[in-house]
Amino acid sequence: MKIFLAGTGGLPFLEEKFYDFNRLASYEYLKKDAREKLVLNNYNDFILDSGIFSFLNGKNAKNVDWEKYMFEYAEFVKKYEIKNYVEIDIDKMVGLAEVEKLREKLNKKVGWKCIPVWHMNRGYDKWLEICREYDYVCFGAFLTDGLEKNKFYMIQQFLEDAKKENCKVHGLGFTNFEWLKKLKFYSVDSSSWTVGNRFGSICQFQRDRIKAIARPEGTKIKDHHKLGWHNFNEWVKFSKWAEKNIIKWFVTVPLIKKLQEVILNEGFFKCFNFVCGGRYVKQYF
Repeated sequence: MKIFLAGTGGLPFLEEKFYDFNRLASYEYLKKDAREKLVLNNYNDFILDSGIFSFLNGKNAKNVDWEKYMFEYAEFVKKYEIKNYVEIDIDKMVGLAEVEKLREKLNKKVGWKCIPVWHMNRGYDKWLEICREYDYVCFGAFLTDGLEKNKFYMIQQFLEDAKKENCKVHGLGFTNFEWLKKLKFYSVDSSSWTVGNRFGSICQFQRDRIKAIARPEGTKIKDHHKLGWHNFNEWVKFSKWAEKNIIKWFVTVPLIKKLQEVILNEGFFKCFNFVCGGRYVKQYF
């Protein structure tokens, strides 16, 4: 599984000229940054996010001309030859029909396909549709949709659907350490490496996860760059470990154990529906 490191955190990797990792960055940030957009092709792999999350979290979107936004976004993708770029998923602002129109225009303007983002409001049929039509898609139910943890196990059905279509799935904003080992995402991303520098905690890669060591009470951060660089490197270690070692839960765990988990969480009748496959998924989401 690939883990893409998102967020800025003071950009210690740029100061150190270190690019040996997978990177996800926002268009809203990059278009204002004079440094990073010049080295995007230096990373092991790169995904460009459309920057919509900033509009969902405080930035005024009422007066945005989304046609113009799409055009400028497409120009940026082409200029910097970005292979993997996320669609403009503004369902909550303009509705799915308008998003699909923008997606089609975006694909034509760029010349190669974007990565569509599935949200729960789109429905299960739309998930199957994008898996058939695209090679790489995002499962976007975590950050903006608030998918509850007790429903995470149902994601496996979605991943199995994608696998049948030879479609890769990116878990947008997902690095739950326990569930990373259970779900067969092709890739995920996280900005959690930046949290330590903001709140004064030290990240440490331990076996199969990152542990946060709290700053001793009454102390201050002496060197923000040094702390940010350390925390970033611990996440790089974890991402390299994950790419080689994360076990595919659905393959290695016996079916009976999976059913036991469903019964424990949801009861016998929903366990029966889980066995039936997509019919329950369509109803559940």
